[in-house]
Amino acid sequence: SDLTRVRLEERTIRIPLSSGTERTVTFPTRIAEVVGFAQVVAVRCDADPYMLQDRNVFGVTDTSAEVWRVDARMAGSICTGLSAQGEHLIAALGDGRAVLLDPMTGRLLQL
Repeated sequence: SDLTRVRLEERTIRIPLSSGTERTVTFPTRIAEVVGFAQVVAVRCDADPYMLQDRNVFGVTDTSAEVWRVDARMAGSICTGLSAQGEHLIAALGDGRAVLLDPMTGRLLQL
């Protein structure tokens, strides 16, 4: 798959697959930011008091149909920014902290 050719439409991400088909994933709120890695696209959605209160980071891999949601230990935390640092995903949080995530699983690597 070519994750550089991802298309965004409000709440939906479209990923072209090597088979010539397309994978679409629709999120509960608007997509605010996307960070692409070789095999996964990390997505930060807008936090919303009714739809998505926290843990607003998701990942779409090119291999499985599953979508990960950021580690449950991030409950209560709203991500305000994403960036890539080497093979890691950095999530900036609303309280000023930054945490390191595994982009393939959304698992918290360190607080």
